[in-house]
Amino acid sequence: MLKRVIAAAMLLLSLPALAADLANGQRLNKSCALCHGLHGQGASGKLSPRLAGLPKEYIIKTMKDYVEGTRVYPLMVRTAQLDKFTEKDFDDVATYLSSLDLSSDERFNIQPAFGDAKKGKKIYKTDCRNCHNRTGYGKPSKEAPPLAGQHPAYLYTTMRGYKEGHRIHANDKEDDSFVDYEDADFINLAAYLATLDDVKIVQGYRFRPPTYRPSIASAQRQKLSSSIQITDITQTVVRMALDKGVTTEAAETAMLAKAKEIGLKKVAQQKVSQFLSKKGVKMPHLSIFQFCNPMDARQMVIANPVFSSYMPCRISMVEDGDGKLWLMMLNLDMLINSELLPNEVVETAIRVNQQMLDVMTAGASGKL
Repeated sequence: MLKRVIAAAMLLLSLPALAADLANGQRLNKSCALCHGLHGQGASGKLSPRLAGLPKEYIIKTMKDYVEGTRVYPLMVRTAQLDKFTEKDFDDVATYLSSLDLSSDERFNIQPAFGDAKKGKKIYKTDCRNCHNRTGYGKPSKEAPPLAGQHPAYLYTTMRGYKEGHRIHANDKEDDSFVDYEDADFINLAAYLATLDDVKIVQGYRFRPPTYRPSIASAQRQKLSSSIQITDITQTVVRMALDKGVTTEAAETAMLAKAKEIGLKKVAQQKVSQFLSKKGVKMPHLSIFQFCNPMDARQMVIANPVFSSYMPCRISMVEDGDGKLWLMMLNLDMLINSELLPNEVVETAIRVNQQMLDVMTAGASGKL
């Protein structure tokens, strides 16, 4: 049975997927992974939906909506550099993410956290099944994306957004499908949708992420001057360049102000190059900022003591050999000892990543 599942998964790799540069898509996904997980698995919060397995066309449209301002989340546009993507980049990363099938691996099974699934089922059958399919996995002919396999909190927030007018449902500004829904309806519907991926679980199956080797031409297109990079060393490092004209003083002020605003505690700051300068030792600029949320640190270290090496979370401001200033941090959403982290730890790591990216973005722009 397991062999048949794996064989079927291989057959799902369509001709368009084979035509795309999946190595480039995998590389671009490293930026997406900061908030959506290494495998596009997302997290239970409202800001990190699952991307793995979504239709390619839907992913492309969503990315372009953010670039064009139809949907607004500046942090994501900057972190993933969506506004710098070529049409090929959009296609490559969307094809890569759509090819990742997590649905048979029990470790990625979506869990309902609240609500009455039975009541939600009644709503779904009445109002949603026609477009999103009885299975909840969508209908391409109606441009209706999958709802099964998506995190309940994200679905709840999205549906509330439709009702309140923050989001456009079915590409129709006049659509009023959610006007008469009560909050309890959204909660119950999200609870039912969280059960629909259960039928795909295959006992004993373990998802293994693919690895693609970049072509020579693809490697040559990767320029070190880009404003954000994900650099592979022993662990993953995120680099974000300071905007033109932003001084080290302005970056520092903005970072500390942003950290305070979002509730990150600054536990230390080391002005290394300034300290050495006073002793007559010259070096490029280097300063290190350390932040911590004690409860997050507790959870991650209990899950794996290796994380103690990364606590507290650090952002360095460093000047390279060309005089370019960078902000750098470690990406906490990663594989430790080649094993997937528990869901609750991944969710914490993603939340910490988002907070640190907020701080870095403030520093890079020199403003909140």
